[in-house]
Amino acid sequence: DDPLLLQGIARRKSLEIMEHLEGTWVGDGVGEYAPHLSKFPFEHTLIIEKAVPHNSRKMHWAYRSIAKHKETKEGLHMETGFLRFFPEAIDHGKLEMTCTSSNGLSEVNEGTYTQDSFDVWTRYNGITRAQHATRPFVTEVRRICEIRPQNEPMSMEYRVEMATERTAMQPHLLSRLRKLPAEQRQIADGPE
Repeated sequence: DDPLLLQGIARRKSLEIMEHLEGTWVGDGVGEYAPHLSKFPFEHTLIIEKAVPHNSRKMHWAYRSIAKHKETKEGLHMETGFLRFFPEAIDHGKLEMTCTSSNGLSEVNEGTYTQDSFDVWTRYNGITRAQHATRPFVTEVRRICEIRPQNEPMSMEYRVEMATERTAMQPHLLSRLRKLPAEQRQIADGPE
């Protein structure tokens, strides 16, 4: 961390994926988990912002995800977490994503990213849960995000796959989101 030594070290380029991801995303989704849950529509808000600490060596972002019932607007699910990027080249690298849900489930996901997508999953016993979590217990989660920066407004497809102690890995949630312009973010980020 000596300033004189750092002068000779090239600075990391900003992550193009985060230039796209950072902000507020809104849209609709469909969830299901056969045979336990039949299909249900929901509204999805995903907020991604710089976390503390955040600098060229600690590329950390925080996120918050809120799902509400499409018709009743009743809250269905909320989760928060962090994204930590570890570049391996200019256009890709490793990603760690932590996630804690209001139902007591906590995940540590690891995977990869490119400039317009990421794919992470729980590995190495990366799931823990609160003592009073309900069965069936989740045993594995995979999260896939694909961004379409060329669209206007920018769009994202966000998918979650899940396995439980009773069922194999299968699709659980699919959201199609659009990025809000900066002037509309304050409204969406406001009180629930």
